[in-house]
Amino acid sequence: MSDGLSTDIIYLARSRLHRSRANLIQTLHTVAGFMATGCTVRVFMPPWPRRLSVPDRLEEMGIDAGIPLTPSQLLHPRWGFRPFVLRHRRMLAAAPVLYTRVPEISAVLAAARLSSHLEIHDVDRLLAEPTGERVLAAHKAGVIQTLLPISEGGRRRLIEAGAADERMHVAPSGVDLAAYANLPPFTAARDRPRVVHLGRLTPDRGLAAFAAAAAAGCDVTIVGSGEAEVEFARCVGVVPLCEVPSWYAQSDITLLPYQPEIDTVATMSPIKVFEALAAGRPIIASDLPTIREILTDGQTALLVAPKDNASWVDAIHRLRDDPELALRLAASAKSLAERYTWEGRAQGILAAIETG
Repeated sequence: MSDGLSTDIIYLARSRLHRSRANLIQTLHTVAGFMATGCTVRVFMPPWPRRLSVPDRLEEMGIDAGIPLTPSQLLHPRWGFRPFVLRHRRMLAAAPVLYTRVPEISAVLAAARLSSHLEIHDVDRLLAEPTGERVLAAHKAGVIQTLLPISEGGRRRLIEAGAADERMHVAPSGVDLAAYANLPPFTAARDRPRVVHLGRLTPDRGLAAFAAAAAAGCDVTIVGSGEAEVEFARCVGVVPLCEVPSWYAQSDITLLPYQPEIDTVATMSPIKVFEALAAGRPIIASDLPTIREILTDGQTALLVAPKDNASWVDAIHRLRDDPELALRLAASAKSLAERYTWEGRAQGILAAIETG
């Protein structure tokens, strides 16, 4: 993609480097994917504490690429992003590609007559806010060139709102396959299956389903939730992101009990889905439209009604009592993960940008 300029892509982020959240994980892995394709990328983001070592932080996140990160206080949301654009307008205008996943940034760039490409995660919230009207107007005018929802559900919502389908590309989340390459292979679930959940465990993320699994005889571990301990599970504190694959390896069954009341349920693409695939363990997941975009019942997972706790227990028993099914689902999941690498995601985005 390089045309002789020093930077092919300027990525404008709102993520905080010292906070381990999904938006940071996705931002940095996507940038690493861009770089793996041969692009030069410069990332601007809000500043981080001086004591933080950037190389150590990237290593902790499992990112090997020397991503060039530039801190800017002007990218703190309190300033509204306009001062950053005004100060760096010449640099931004010279970049072949301006990329962001922050609608407010893309809208400010459009107001300054600077073209950008916008990755959209929470479509419904965007369309409910004034920024949504500005983004759609700029997209229709061709100033926001490519819209990149992370699910087909998001794409449909945007088309209904008037976005140009020919300038959209669906870019689901991804996974670093190399991080999961050395996990021990799955063996059929034991009489007391081990279930490990990584991240926050709240009612809208299936707290009741995990409680039902524990009551049915599963050995449940909650890793890094940051929430109060729950009596039915062993709770482990926050772990470095590079240790996440080893925790998946300790699981016999992966539960993904997302609930319909999650704010982004209609347009989401949870990173945990792709981590679960790469781990190569049998998956039981909520039967929701955005989940069905990735997982197929009986082929790569067992899909069950989100709120029917008895169905979660039945699915666990089914995997425990049918080792051949569990082994087949685990192998199919691991194979499917190969379609959702971060580098593949980046390649799809770049192809959409170049042809849009």
